[in-house]
Amino acid sequence: MKLSQLLFAANIDYQAQDEHIDFITDDSRKCRPGCLFVCRKNAEEYVQQALENGAVLVVGEKKLCESCAVVEDAGKAYAILCREFFGRPDEEMKIIAVTGTNGKTSVSTILHHILTKSSRKCGLIGTVENKLDTDQKATMTTPDSFELYSYLRKTADIGFDHCVLEASSQGLCQHRLYAMKFRTGIFTNLTEDHLDYHKTFENYKNAKLSLFPDCDTAIINYDDPYAKEFEKAGSRKVITYSLTSDEADFTVKNIVLKDDSTSFVLVANNLIHTFTFPLKGEIWVRNAVEAIIAAFDMGVSLDECSAALRSFTGVKGRMETVSAPVPYEIIIDYAHTEDAIKKVLLSLRRQCKGRLITVFGCGGDREKEKRSRMGKAVCSLSDMAVVTTDNPRNEDPLDIIDDILAGMKQSRIPVYIKPDRRQAIAFALKKAGNGDTILIAGKGHEEYQIIGSEKLPFDEREIIKECLL
Repeated sequence: MKLSQLLFAANIDYQAQDEHIDFITDDSRKCRPGCLFVCRKNAEEYVQQALENGAVLVVGEKKLCESCAVVEDAGKAYAILCREFFGRPDEEMKIIAVTGTNGKTSVSTILHHILTKSSRKCGLIGTVENKLDTDQKATMTTPDSFELYSYLRKTADIGFDHCVLEASSQGLCQHRLYAMKFRTGIFTNLTEDHLDYHKTFENYKNAKLSLFPDCDTAIINYDDPYAKEFEKAGSRKVITYSLTSDEADFTVKNIVLKDDSTSFVLVANNLIHTFTFPLKGEIWVRNAVEAIIAAFDMGVSLDECSAALRSFTGVKGRMETVSAPVPYEIIIDYAHTEDAIKKVLLSLRRQCKGRLITVFGCGGDREKEKRSRMGKAVCSLSDMAVVTTDNPRNEDPLDIIDDILAGMKQSRIPVYIKPDRRQAIAFALKKAGNGDTILIAGKGHEEYQIIGSEKLPFDEREIIKECLL
């Protein structure tokens, strides 16, 4: 693509030789001849490397070199340039973005399943995997703008007319989705998370809110304390739902939990419909409702939604039941915040026939304040706890465990300390008896453990099998 076309699309006023650009990046190490390099704030030291590697032009927030175009916000410019480079693929399909603290992956996957089963051609970009023409493991929840628009271009080129993606707070804050056109935005919930990055809850909330002015339709969890702020965020149309209030546009009634399924009734003006899906747990209801409303608003009938849900078998690492020849149940879940682990434990408590045993830890180099709160939540809702490591990264695992234990001092349940996560899982399996439920929380879909700077293989499903041999 011609440099002049890119600069015009991004409203960048710069006189340069009109060269052909075949790559855009904000990583100087990836620069090559024919490349445009966007230098983000505080990355000025990498400009020389970008030029040496062949960058044709640098785009930055101040004059960084002779061949530098100056913009007000490099992150926004990068997103616009990438969007234009790939021919604005978001204008060729319906883009649905899901944001919130918890539930993004589950809602996205359910919605993708409903749309696909209802004969819509739909892509998925998210935390666990990217589903395009072939399934690929994801590298991050919301990809870099160049990678994101590359995915969308492929999705449009193979004839897909819908794409569901997860919008993380970091992705929104870094403007990876800037200028994208969204058919629908879904708000799941909001609790404290990622404050190591955002510093304040207000910053975190504002990052989430920034999605909705660019959405034609917003689907809002009416039960969340911040629902009103998201309703007023600027979407052209707002649809609310609730599990408790008849004031919402859609209300859930008559939730029935069985050993092999969950059912509920969805009620709105002039409609009432029963849904059943083969997963256990009330926690799935809210995720399913958000996906149903989004699909319904885009023209999928409730009968189609219902038929699709009956064949939905779950999401890796999200309330995932591990099949094993034992008289107790083993659940793997990604819950790594106080709110998430509370919701998972409450859901399991309603269906657990015996003791509820929780194996969990907290990540290193992340907000320390949540550790004691997670410990307290586990004690209040479990019958036994095994405290272990998660991804300790560059922190001492024992220091992380001490932070967790600070919230468990008044515990009336047995609390065991097993710093080695493999040993912690083995210990819980040995302790479990007939009718018990073991929750292994924190890592979910991850098949690795980060210790120091090393990313070591660690698939909890394989470890469970090994322990039960």
